[in-house]
Amino acid sequence: MKYPITDGYSDCWQTAFIRDHFLSLGHGAWQGYLTQGRGMVACEVMDAIPLGWSRDQSLIQYIPAAAVPRYLQPYRLPDSLIHRLMDALQTYSPRQDILISVRKDQQIEVDWLQNLAIDPPDCHRQVCNRWDEFHLDPLSILRTELGGDETDI
Repeated sequence: MKYPITDGYSDCWQTAFIRDHFLSLGHGAWQGYLTQGRGMVACEVMDAIPLGWSRDQSLIQYIPAAAVPRYLQPYRLPDSLIHRLMDALQTYSPRQDILISVRKDQQIEVDWLQNLAIDPPDCHRQVCNRWDEFHLDPLSILRTELGGDETDI
């Protein structure tokens, strides 16, 4: 189930993106949590084509909780939404939930995914066991925004 944190900023392609990339997103959420603690999976979508997503059309990153406000700064979201997200970052269950932002250009949606059919640790196991099927950049989920630069962990 999806609970939007950024009410009113949504469009239908984000749901399709999340559905089509769910295992990769869950993998990124769990890998990020294990290496950096609580945080949010951030996806930058270069081309929002709901069918036939390719690996060149998006970038998946993990943003540690402390870096989330800075990451969201360019989108000028209301302070109330930032506060809701920061509260969610402190209370979500990394073993069962995923906090995710999906952005394209200046459009962004932030969701709290709960009651998942496949939990993040299982997504991680499945992706690791079937790595070649996912065509992931090995460093893509280990990138984070620190000081405005992408830094490999």
